Amino acid sequence: MANNSARDPDDIQAEEHVKEIMGPADPHRANMPMPPDTDALPEASPVVMEAKRPIDEGPFVADITEDPEGLPEQPVQIPEPLPQTEDKATDTAVDDIMHSDADAVLPETPRAETVIMKLSLAQRFKEAWLNWWGNPWKRYGTILVLAGILAPIFFIAPIRAMVLNTVGVRTSVLVHVYDGATNLPLENATVQAGNRSVKTDANGQATLGGIHLGKQTVTINKLAFASVSKQVTLGFRITDLGDVTLKPVGTQITYVFTDYLSGKPIADVALASGESTAKSDANGKAVITLQPDSAKDSKITVSKDGYRTDELSTPVDLTSITNYKLVPAAHAIFVSKASGTYDVYKMYLDGKDRSVLLAGTGLENSSIVTLPSPAGDKVAVASTRDDRRDSDGYLQTALNIVDVASGDRSNLEYADQITLLGWDGSTLVYQETVAGMSAANSNRQKIIAYDTSSGKRFQLGNANYFVGSQLIGDTLYYAVSATDPSSPSNFVRIKTDGSAKNVIYTGKVWSLLRTGYDTIKVQSQDAWYDYTVSTMDLVTSTPAINYVPRTYVDSPDGKTSVWVDIRDINGVLIARNLSTSKETELTTQKDMQVPLYWLNDSTVVYRVSGASEVADYAASIAGGNPQKIADVSSTYTR
Repeated sequence: MANNSARDPDDIQAEEHVKEIMGPADPHRANMPMPPDTDALPEASPVVMEAKRPIDEGPFVADITEDPEGLPEQPVQIPEPLPQTEDKATDTAVDDIMHSDADAVLPETPRAETVIMKLSLAQRFKEAWLNWWGNPWKRYGTILVLAGILAPIFFIAPIRAMVLNTVGVRTSVLVHVYDGATNLPLENATVQAGNRSVKTDANGQATLGGIHLGKQTVTINKLAFASVSKQVTLGFRITDLGDVTLKPVGTQITYVFTDYLSGKPIADVALASGESTAKSDANGKAVITLQPDSAKDSKITVSKDGYRTDELSTPVDLTSITNYKLVPAAHAIFVSKASGTYDVYKMYLDGKDRSVLLAGTGLENSSIVTLPSPAGDKVAVASTRDDRRDSDGYLQTALNIVDVASGDRSNLEYADQITLLGWDGSTLVYQETVAGMSAANSNRQKIIAYDTSSGKRFQLGNANYFVGSQLIGDTLYYAVSATDPSSPSNFVRIKTDGSAKNVIYTGKVWSLLRTGYDTIKVQSQDAWYDYTVSTMDLVTSTPAINYVPRTYVDSPDGKTSVWVDIRDINGVLIARNLSTSKETELTTQKDMQVPLYWLNDSTVVYRVSGASEVADYAASIAGGNPQKIADVSSTYTR
């Protein structure tokens, strides 16, 4: 064997390193022959490996042949594999050596990141669906479980109500409450279920919402009435509890309400005293129930649309029936010179609240004109109250709008002359003669519409001179004089808002007279014509018998119009039903002149002017006797 001194020092160092790591030799390997030391063997001739594989002679064969010097064949011995060792420390050491050698030889190669393909939500849902649907056990099992859960919800009411209440489902109840004494709707009754409550309206009806489903106790109560409770099972739909009548247990006070003029009963008069309420029936009878301990000291408010709201004290005898007359809500407006000046007064029909609405300045004269609005909240006043004069020194007429409740006054304008034509709702229509305009100017006279609610003003027509103008409903009809040198003569209609202007006739017009509610006579240069409103045709007619045009005044609700027919020295107040055209004589009175305005839908004010008196009267279209409002000054009436 070769001497260690003759070996490479690096090899010797490597062997020593392996022995140090691997430990002493395995005793099982002690008898195994060691491979011969290559350094001690004689130098041999190289062995030539010749590959022989004839095309048709079978598999590949490797032969070992002698070299030219004739060395015998040497068998190739393959060493047997070493037995497996279970020394984990040795295995770990070997692995470390192999890894360290590999790291020294192989260059470091960066690893590519692994790309993971994720399924979309739709794909995952599809996969899950197919997996569930393809498995009958899962499919039918799920259906059975759902059926077991839903069946109690659908078919067992308490469970259904509990589940629906949990998810926030709520329901409602509807109820109509009536007074047991009058069988009329009971207002302000409290309807309660759980922590929810609501009060009945004027019709005794209430809808209580936001209630839990299932069994609930609904309680209806009102002060001075016995409470009523109902246990009901509430479902999805609104539950109608029907009519519930509350029995009065307090002190009952009875009233009968009638109209001040006609004496007719008034239905639906509302009574209120704290939480206690009542309404009158068709006969005007109302029974209000109060708490016994406060009945004698209570105040009862009574109200009805179109009538003044009054506060009544309870009668001394609580068991008696009290009769009470209601007066119109609007004030009567009139002019009186009782103080020495022409003052504008306001007063209720029964004489209450008489006061000066617009005090005179001393410059007014009998040409002063007042015209209340249909609602009764405003009054137009045309007078020479201000020291405003034209270029010739004559006092000009001021047009003012006065608020009836507050007395506030607003001046619209000044003119040489102002004529009030009427109201269309909140719109005042008037005609003015413009100051300083020459007789030949086509703008000397104008017809203006002023909307008091919006403050807008419209010019409806202009002329040097109007031969006539009539406001019928919401439409103005006027005629321009044939003698107007600067404007063509014509007969025109136009809406009070300035729209729908039409020229009906273009010939020369001499006069324009209203002969009926919806008829006008037109006099031209050559003939007389009859015109029916809302049409475009003139029909040849006979001359007018009376050259005084009729004055019609429509009620606020537009159902009735009144006019005065002069018969000798008497005037007859006639009411016309605008839907049927039927006319009814209301009353006859000496020296009756003209209707003025309405206080409400059934009460009209007219003027009586004669040698014995000048006064304003009120009459009801429902009947009864007219009532004198007040003596007034003899002034213009428009």
